[in-house]
Amino acid sequence: MRKVFLALYCILLVATFFSCGDVEEITKERPEEASEISKVLRERWQKGYMTEDVDLYMSAYWPDGFLYHSDNGTDSDTSDDIIFDDIQLERESAIRVFRKFQDIEIEISEPPKIEILNTERTKAEVRNHYKVQFIIADGTSLEGGYTGYYAEGDSIFTFELKKTTDGEREWRITVWKDEAYSPEEINAANNLQ
Repeated sequence: MRKVFLALYCILLVATFFSCGDVEEITKERPEEASEISKVLRERWQKGYMTEDVDLYMSAYWPDGFLYHSDNGTDSDTSDDIIFDDIQLERESAIRVFRKFQDIEIEISEPPKIEILNTERTKAEVRNHYKVQFIIADGTSLEGGYTGYYAEGDSIFTFELKKTTDGEREWRITVWKDEAYSPEEINAANNLQ
């Protein structure tokens, strides 16, 4: 009898071991999650900024817990960092940029790299690369006589899946860490040296 129980125990142990590989990784995004997150980046964040539609742009964000942090292209110098911990500051900043520049072109890497951060699948880290060209109105110039401005870098977003006021669940940005490139990094990345 003991041998039978021992044999059954061994069979169950082996079966349990082999079934462990069937568990879905928490960090791997599902196709629908990737699609919804990419859509927010393309159709709200990117399109809203490029068309200078502040309401569309701001609809990419959840107001609660919002944080924007840019290193301004200087990784080791925190004295020039830009930090907004209030969604209204991001809105005001976007409005200032929209007033200053006649045309804004943004390229973002597709698809973004997505990592789900919790077992409830309501929080994700989303990474992408961006290139932005800002062009000022004809007949005007920036300090130094420039007619435009170029920025490039990596965005690290934290997206959260929450309910809207309509009761729908959707992904939006709560945290945006902007790892901007320095002029030297931009030149190196684009073979301009």
